[in-house]
Amino acid sequence: MKRLILGTTLMVLLVVGLAACTMPETVVVEREPDCGETERYIVSAPLVHPYITAWQGGAEAAAEELGVEIVFLAPAEYSPEKQLEMTESALSLPCITGLSVMTGVPDIMEGILSQAKERGLGTTQNASCSEAVNADVCMATDFYTAGATVAERLVDLMGGEGNVVVAFGEPGNVVDKDRQAGLEDYFAEHAPDIKVIGVLIDCDNPEGTVRCAEEALVTYPEMDAYYSLGNLNSVGATVAFPDAGRDDVIVTGVDDAPEIVEGIRNGTVSFTYVQQPYGQGYLAVYIPWMIKHQGVQATAQYLDTRITLVDQSNIDSYQDTMKQNFLEIKELVETEVLQ
Repeated sequence: MKRLILGTTLMVLLVVGLAACTMPETVVVEREPDCGETERYIVSAPLVHPYITAWQGGAEAAAEELGVEIVFLAPAEYSPEKQLEMTESALSLPCITGLSVMTGVPDIMEGILSQAKERGLGTTQNASCSEAVNADVCMATDFYTAGATVAERLVDLMGGEGNVVVAFGEPGNVVDKDRQAGLEDYFAEHAPDIKVIGVLIDCDNPEGTVRCAEEALVTYPEMDAYYSLGNLNSVGATVAFPDAGRDDVIVTGVDDAPEIVEGIRNGTVSFTYVQQPYGQGYLAVYIPWMIKHQGVQATAQYLDTRITLVDQSNIDSYQDTMKQNFLEIKELVETEVLQ
């Protein structure tokens, strides 16, 4: 009896063993998520900054109007590499419909933009555009022309001669290089007696703006104008220059930080130019949405989103001009840029 039980047991084990050897492997099939009406648009930037906060606000307004979601990403401090890493991770989220990036390094996002387009996502790039940009639309201020526009105003204010100090942003920022090139090329052609005598770096942050202004006072006492290339670059000058008794220096700004607006009102800033951060943020969602829902394609890859010069003559009305510019640009997108 014991032998029978033992033999039966061996037979059972043999059958089980053979079954285990011949059973097919389990295959796990990943299903696409059922997104229903859910649409997510990734909007990423290389740092947290007042201009980008306004840009984010435009994206959020578009998302609310269109009934979609946005995933906004930005490292706390300037880092295109960290931005790329965060954006690549976010692209693996379910129900992503569009991708828009702001960058000061033209080519760093090319790979991920190409991947997004291969997946059928609508894409935009904001700020710095390269000749081989992979986004459907790259929209930005024409920074070279903006620099020339500032130079033209400075030529008038300086009487065609004098010395300019440049307050640059982050090292290697292509946008600021274009702004500076526009300024210097205009001087060379139209006012050769105006010279750029110094360039200060990393001025577009709360600490750097003060350091750069103080360094300019010590290193370049012969300066007649202080040319800002970014949002915060000239803020330090609104305090440091008056404290040093240098109310003779012409200070220019970029955009409309509260300190710049107040500086124009009290005379510590001569003029600034405002861009279109809200409108650019809005279009960062609206353009990919149109590509998906209206089956349109970009017929123009580059979109100039314009600037508005601001001084004491229009400090109370410039926002109306910005809004009108945005409405005209939006109509241009709807009728010509996307078809």
